[in-house]
Amino acid sequence: MWLKYFALSLLVSASIVQAENPLATKDQKELDELSKSLLTEKSLDGLREKARQQYVKSLRKYHVQLTDEVNKDLDIAMDELVFSSVQKAVNNDPSNPKVYWTDTAKRTHDWFGLNVPGGRYSYDNPDCIYRIIPVSNKHKYRIRGRRFGNGTADQSFSVINNPNSQGTVAALYKQDLKVNDDGTYEIIISPGKKEGQNHIKSDWSAKQVFIRNNLGDWSKETPDELSVEIISDSKKKFTKKRSRKDILKDAEKGLKQSIFFYGFGALDVKTLSQPLNHLPNPHQSSLLGTLTSQAQSFSHFKLKSDEAFVITLTSGKSSYWVLPVTTMGLLTQDPENNIVSFNPYQSAQNKNGSYTFVLSAKDTGIRNWIDTSKLSQGTLMVRWQGLPKGDGTAKSIQLYSQVVKIDELDKVLPSETERLDKDGRQRQIEQRRREYQRIHFQ
Repeated sequence: MWLKYFALSLLVSASIVQAENPLATKDQKELDELSKSLLTEKSLDGLREKARQQYVKSLRKYHVQLTDEVNKDLDIAMDELVFSSVQKAVNNDPSNPKVYWTDTAKRTHDWFGLNVPGGRYSYDNPDCIYRIIPVSNKHKYRIRGRRFGNGTADQSFSVINNPNSQGTVAALYKQDLKVNDDGTYEIIISPGKKEGQNHIKSDWSAKQVFIRNNLGDWSKETPDELSVEIISDSKKKFTKKRSRKDILKDAEKGLKQSIFFYGFGALDVKTLSQPLNHLPNPHQSSLLGTLTSQAQSFSHFKLKSDEAFVITLTSGKSSYWVLPVTTMGLLTQDPENNIVSFNPYQSAQNKNGSYTFVLSAKDTGIRNWIDTSKLSQGTLMVRWQGLPKGDGTAKSIQLYSQVVKIDELDKVLPSETERLDKDGRQRQIEQRRREYQRIHFQ
């Protein structure tokens, strides 16, 4: 039974389930069922192994030890990578577009009676509800949405030319989205002339709308209700219905691309090529899954049992940021039950406005402790969002990092650093679990 977070509301479209859950749609159920059924296809097994080989190749290139923990994390990452490719494929018909929630951890609760596996890839964000809509320049689309309260900490609708590399064609951001007094809004996507403030111009290369709802305050914020329809000439809507074979072919193609873009591009070029135990200055890009309004810093760490990685950052001109710790498979480890990420709403702030975090396998008693989940080595992608597109404002962000012996933390931490005892940590974990379940409707 769905949790009752909201009063009975007006439906945005017929596909929205009238159960206060903006993610629980009829389309979601059908697409999840189809995705699960395709996992039995043997042709995906060979590609899964090729993906693993590429990840291992990247790790070995930089002399990363393939310990039991790393191999276990890679196995989990490969399972989720395969499912993510299937999820993208089942909602890949621009003549029959649907809104589909993807790139999320395994749903541990009852979801339409389904046990839906995780489908994350390449630096998931526990704060973010990701949804996708297939598009083409042959059609004109209307997205109908409904915002709850003041909305989420950050929000974006990106038209991209590849579901895997995510080259941005055009985008609409929260600060530019015109919303009615009752929280409803409409967005038009077409290659034609601009049609009002909420118009996203597509082109011949447009393949997908990638939607992000970043939830900062997990106790209050809720992802928007969304639906989509084609509003151009109805005669163009009807194409041959895709067969299971067609969808599987798309999944195989997407998985092959994922092997390159994530196993080589994200893991090797973006991450492991950076100096060990050092976060470089953030930069902006429109490639490999990054927002044009986002700055990011990639790194990887390797720590001894008596060491911690201390990170201090500022918000700069961003409206939202997130600092997650990820495995060598580029996934957060059980983000519901482990403190593997912080955003500004969850963090204790220093007197000068900056934020300092201590990343380690051992609980250091620091409030802003990031749990590596017992891992001695892993990866990082820090994101700052809400920045103007590529105008140099990433330079307004300050970022410092260093490895410190745990018993010498007091020498480098601000004097006002908040600490927690064992009971306080347990309350922090319980609050995270409760609020994570809220935003994922568990």
